[in-house]
Amino acid sequence: MAESTTAQGKAHCGLYLSGLLLLLVLLPALVLVPWWLQWNSYRETASEVAQRIARYRTLLDSRGELKARLGSLRKQLKAGGYFIEAGNTELAAARMQQFVKEAVEKAGGTLVSTQNLAGHETGQLQPIEIRVRMKGDVESLARVLLALEASRPVMTVEDLSIRSRRTVRGRRKNRVEGYSLDANFRVVGYLAEVSP
Repeated sequence: MAESTTAQGKAHCGLYLSGLLLLLVLLPALVLVPWWLQWNSYRETASEVAQRIARYRTLLDSRGELKARLGSLRKQLKAGGYFIEAGNTELAAARMQQFVKEAVEKAGGTLVSTQNLAGHETGQLQPIEIRVRMKGDVESLARVLLALEASRPVMTVEDLSIRSRRTVRGRRKNRVEGYSLDANFRVVGYLAEVSP
């Protein structure tokens, strides 16, 4: 009996020792694995930040070249005549109104009115808007729209509204029927900020 209790005691002692050994192995693993995962995450973040810093340094080194290219592009845009050249928005709107008046008269239409609309500044470009009301036939309206869209400085037509009226000219025998159009639209051009 004494041998069986000794054998049982040895078995229990072996179990306790194995459990203690397992605990000694798992306890550091439970502490070290999260620490290692966190350290690895910090290492990856540091690597990404270092790459980003290298990209920013490259951009800073090429800053002079980019400024020169930007200056060249600004000169090309100004030389291309894409923007209205005027000292202020009122003068730019007056130039646009004069251009629209000439386009309508040349197309054979009748300019009823033009109105300067207050624009909103969008960075370095100041939009200049005018509202136009004209009368004419389909051909004259098409010629005016083509002249505006193909113009330099660049002008775009927005909010186009057309109403037609049937017209009758002459007496019964020489009667000519047709349509007269009443068109309302906005013309938008841009005044470039004077670059340094």
